[in-house]
Parts: sequence; structure tokens; C-alpha cells
Amino acid sequence: MSFYPKKGFKLVTIVSFIVVLSIVLTMIITIHSAYTTSKESLVENYLNNNYDRATDLAASTGNLLDRVQGSIDAVAEIWQRNHGLDDETLNDLYLTNREYFNSLSIIRKDLIVDETAPASNKLHSGSSVDNPTSRAVTNMRDSVITDPFVGTTGNLMILVTSPLYDQNNVYYGYVAGTIYLHQSNILQLILEHEYELDGSYVYAVDSKGNIIFHPNQALIGKNVASNDAVWKVIAGLNGSMLYTDSSDSSYYAGYAYNMKSGWGIISQTPASVVNGPLGILLRQSILQSLPLLLITLAAGWLLTYLVVKPLHQLAAYSDRMLKDWNTGEFPDIQSATYEIKTLHNSLRFTSFQLQKYIAKLHNETALDGLTGLANRRNFDSTLDTWCMGEEPFAMIMLDIDHFKRVNDTYGHLTGDRVMQSLASMMRNVSREGDLCFRYGGEEFGILLRGCNITRAYVVAERLRQLSASTTSPSGEIVTISMGIVVYPDQGRTPVELISKADQALYTSKREGRNRTTVYADELVSTS
Repeated sequence: MSFYPKKGFKLVTIVSFIVVLSIVLTMIITIHSAYTTSKESLVENYLNNNYDRATDLAASTGNLLDRVQGSIDAVAEIWQRNHGLDDETLNDLYLTNREYFNSLSIIRKDLIVDETAPASNKLHSGSSVDNPTSRAVTNMRDSVITDPFVGTTGNLMILVTSPLYDQNNVYYGYVAGTIYLHQSNILQLILEHEYELDGSYVYAVDSKGNIIFHPNQALIGKNVASNDAVWKVIAGLNGSMLYTDSSDSSYYAGYAYNMKSGWGIISQTPASVVNGPLGILLRQSILQSLPLLLITLAAGWLLTYLVVKPLHQLAAYSDRMLKDWNTGEFPDIQSATYEIKTLHNSLRFTSFQLQKYIAKLHNETALDGLTGLANRRNFDSTLDTWCMGEEPFAMIMLDIDHFKRVNDTYGHLTGDRVMQSLASMMRNVSREGDLCFRYGGEEFGILLRGCNITRAYVVAERLRQLSASTTSPSGEIVTISMGIVVYPDQGRTPVELISKADQALYTSKREGRNRTTVYADELVSTS
């Protein structure tokens, strides 16, 4: 039996088939483009957020280790000043520092315990702690934070040590504070609360890739140096990436290196977290496109004549859309046929409406979720575009002074409200056509179109004075520091402008904060 009818297909059947196919393909391509755009934005947000979190926690961990090392050094100074410590004094020092350490011990250079607190059945005065780590500490005769090892008590631990010298300046041994990794310890003070409902969590590794903190304590002590993110961070690198671990689970990870300890902080989110929002977006796109699709199909079914050239043009346009949605203007089809004109207008209307919908999605994904300002991606794109033109503009980079103290004192929710308040002030002092953006963390900025240095300085000072005279959501005055550059006088590329704006901003911070600095060959703070 032949597939083709004896008299051939009716022309209306061919036209209807082509119309339906073109419209359906247009809808599929449009929805796929929207899906891809949103996925890229979500992935970038997760990578940036995890990188920012890892960087902040690496800095916090470094500050905490400084305090811990300072506590051990203070115990060593007391020992040397008093030519030793009795049990009661050592126990008092342990009680003072027990938020940091699980125990304090005085170890002689022959690796025999002089004293320890608190009292332990496994470790007491006269016990030997002869192991590779203790021998290494004795040989170095310096302040040391060790890699994890299994101690005499059977605990997986880290030692924080300081050398001891007697009154004749002869090396006596060292004082050691222990941090038991499988028990409550100082790392939990800054890392434990970072586990989130979406599966995001933070873990820390030492310089050899051994896990020293993890929400799942069963993994503490495991070597994960083969992990893509881990081997990068223990090599001293900072960044973010999508990687797959040994169990074939994919993560969006940010990693940051702490130079003092050689430790690395990894903040990661399961890659599957984007599936939920993308599924919702896909359903909404289909539902919103369906009425328009039905209207267009109804118009298409009314077509009765086929004109080869116009349909060829429409087919070529659809083919280009399969390769790249940004195909330029809709083809101008010249035809005296009523049905072809109807098809042309219907598809043009469909394309216009769907392009508007995609543009709306692009706009929504170009904003910072916390402040509603332009995000880093939007800023980079705008700055690249402005730098290709001849119109002058100015850039103000600003940073919230002592923002870490706000977070530490009042909590991150209050810190978020402080940033939202600043974002509102920035909108109030800027003009239509300017771009207010969040650069990252507590750093913000404004791009001022067609603005010279004098006008930029007036805007910056208005914003600075407004912030300095307004009580923030923390209940205190929160000040800001700013740096200003202008295009093209002080740079013609985004890299030059950002670098010089940062130099000016750093000068403001260095010279006392709450001031505005205009970039020049010799930076001078102007307020």
C-alpha cells in the first residue's frame, strides 16, 4: 500500500503541517532558551555564593587560629615567668581556655608529660607521648599547628603548641593545647551552623587533604586529596567549580585557602538543587506560552495557499533559530496573498512576544537577590558596553566600614538589612540611566553615565553623608568608604577602571574610613 494518496496531498494539508511544525519549533526553542538562561544564572549564583562563603569562613578560621595560638603563647609566657606551673595553675589556665582546647599539657623535650589538665586516666604526669608528631614539634622548637594524628589517648587530634625555655634560655619542651576532632571543638564555632536545608554544607581539610571538620563526623580524618576542589585548595588556590566526587555526586563548590594554617575551606551545594526551580520555570513557561500557541495555531489552520518563497524564508528563519535564538530582525516577506500575510504577521507576533518574555527572564536574573541592585554579571556586561563607547562616565566603588563587626555583633540577618538600607540610599542619590550594583560581599558601586569627576564626587559625598547621618537597621550609624574613577581619563578598559577604583577605595579605608577618594597618580583622600 502506497503512503502517498493517488491524487497527492492537498495544498492546505501541506501548509497546515508546515505552519504547525514551525510554531511548535518556535515555542520549543524559546522555552529551551529561557530554561538554559535561567540554569546558567542559577549555577553562577551558587558558585559565587559558595565562593564568597568559603572566603569569609577561611578568613574567620584564620582569625580564630590567631586567637588560639595567642592563648597557647600566653600559657608559655606564664610558664617561663614562673619557672614552671603547678597543677592548680595549669588547671585554671585550662578552664580559661577550654572553649578552645580539650586539654592543656606541658611536654618535656624527652617527650614525657610534666603536667596535664584536666586529669586523665590515659594521660598523666610521667606519661610518654613519643610519636612522630610530638618528635617533629620538639625538633622544630617553634609555635606549630599540627596536622591531624591519633594521640596517646586514642583521639584524632590537632596540637597547637608553643616552645618553652627555662631561665637559662635552654629548650625545655613545649606547651600543647589539644583539639579533639571527633568531639566538640573550636572549628564548630564557625563552621557547624553552615549546614543548610538545600543540602549545602561546609567542610575543612588540612594541608594533606585530610578532613578536619565535616557535618558528618564519620568522615573526619578521611583523606580526600583526590577530590577536584580539595587538591586545588591545598595547592593554595581560591575559586569555584562544578565537580563530581568519587560517589558520582555533583556539587557547585567554592574553595578558599588559609595561608597561616595551610588549611582549606570548601563550601558546596548539590548540583541537583537547581532541578526544582528549573522544573517550576519549565512548567510556567509552557503554561504562559500555551494560549499564544493556540491562537497562532488557529490562525495557521486558516491558511489555504502556499507561496514557496515566503514559506522558504520562514523555514530559513526557523532553522536559524535552532542554532541561535538571537537571529536579528524578523524577515520582511513581500506577498500579496492574504493567507501568507496572515501567517507572517502571526509568527512575527509570536516571535516578538516570546522575545519579550526571554528579555524579561534575562532582566530578572540580572538582579542581586538580596538588595535588588544589579548583580556582578549585569555590572560586568554594562561596564564592557560603556567602555566600547565614547561617552564619558564615572564609577564609584564603595565598601561598608567594619561590616564584619555588624555581622558578628547583630547577626547576618541584621547585616543583610544594613545592605538593603544602603541599596535604597544608592537608588535615592542616583539618576535614571545610572547603574547601582552589588559588586560582592559588602562592596557596592554606581556607574554614572555622562558624568565627570566633579559630578561623581558630589553624588558620592551626598551618599556618604546620608549614610553617616542615618541610623542603620543595626541601631547604629554605619559609614561607608568610597573610591572614584572616570572614563576615559583614568582608564579605557574595565580592568583598569576597577583596579584604580579599588586603589582609591583602599586609600579611603587606610586613611580612616568614612571618606571619599578620587583616583589620581598620587591618591589623595578628599574627605
